[in-house]
Amino acid sequence: MNQGKTVVSGSDEPALLTTQEAADFLRVSTRHLWTITETGLIPRIKMGSCVRYKIEDLVRYIDGVRSESINRNLMKKGAA
Repeated sequence: MNQGKTVVSGSDEPALLTTQEAADFLRVSTRHLWTITETGLIPRIKMGSCVRYKIEDLVRYIDGVRSESINRNLMKKGAA
């Protein structure tokens, strides 16, 4: 069950994640998540002193990193 969290329609995933939840989702430390956020690669939502992350933004970041990695590998193969 969703244990009282706001959920995305049709999903058991919460609509907004805390910093710890977002870091766990990305399998990185909270410190690394903060670094990624500060560079502007992942947007954050500030609510007073709280910071939250949208799952869609985290997935978009993962897709971008994956695309960069694939492009780098293709360029390496083309140069060989």
